[in-house]
Amino acid sequence: MLTRTNRFLALACAVIGPALLAGCGGSASGSAGTGTLSLGLTDSPTDDAQQVVIQFSGVEVKREGAAPQMLMLNPSPRQFDLLQYQRGRAALLLDNVMLDAGRYEWVRLIVDNMMNMRDSYVMLKGGSECELRIPSGAESGLKLNRGFTIAEGGSVALTIDFNLRQSLRAPPGQMGNGLNCTQGYMLRPVLRLVDDANIGAIAGAVTFDAGTVPANCMPKVYIYEGTVTPDDVEETTAITPDVDPLAVVGVDIPAGATSGSYHAAFLPVGTYTAAFTCDEDTTDDEVLAFTPAAGLPATVQNNLITTVNFAVPATP
Repeated sequence: MLTRTNRFLALACAVIGPALLAGCGGSASGSAGTGTLSLGLTDSPTDDAQQVVIQFSGVEVKREGAAPQMLMLNPSPRQFDLLQYQRGRAALLLDNVMLDAGRYEWVRLIVDNMMNMRDSYVMLKGGSECELRIPSGAESGLKLNRGFTIAEGGSVALTIDFNLRQSLRAPPGQMGNGLNCTQGYMLRPVLRLVDDANIGAIAGAVTFDAGTVPANCMPKVYIYEGTVTPDDVEETTAITPDVDPLAVVGVDIPAGATSGSYHAAFLPVGTYTAAFTCDEDTTDDEVLAFTPAAGLPATVQNNLITTVNFAVPATP
């Protein structure tokens, strides 16, 4: 059943430390030819970790026709546990930084991941701490090639969504155990940049008709852009083309309960397909059982939450 709540989407921003100051150019007060940029960080969950900490030392932006501009953090560096920013919460990285008006080509996050340094790391659910390796992270940063425009006298608020479920890679032979590590985890970032002025959310309840949650259920809701048949992450066959989800979110089910809730935030306005699964997608050829198999349609509107509820039938 599909319903829609007529209320504003709560996009809570948690600010850690003092606001970022403009590093190159800009001024303390507004003037002709400038606007402001705010930048937040949010996350889609991952199963194995209880903390995914990334240390940032700056943000670089590139305006058309100009050289890249580095914005240093104050204080610098700053660490964020991305798992603290889910279900519509975001950490504020840039707060109304003054920049020249115009079209910007890209954003780059400068991260710290030096070997044998406790800068960026993963804390597993078993209690082990693992080094987080980010290829070229310290040298070239995490680049998002989507552009944006700052109007003269205007302001732009953007959010970067770290899809940790697709980004975080355990060392060989350690996939999915979540217990310990002898090697560092690899972060090959799957990032998307969204404009906060044109986003909404999909949320709802998941109810198990059998009255109990199936054993070994790893409850998740997959969100796909457009009207599609739900597919597994990274699965491609000669018959079925690859249809990867835009977001995968966990379902919070209290202990002993037979229902739970989910919340997929920072979704651009448009049409989507949502589907529930208890299965865990761990390999490229994993076949997931979705409920319903064709998914449920959802239309995301600006600053609204679209409600999509799932009733999971009892297993025969």
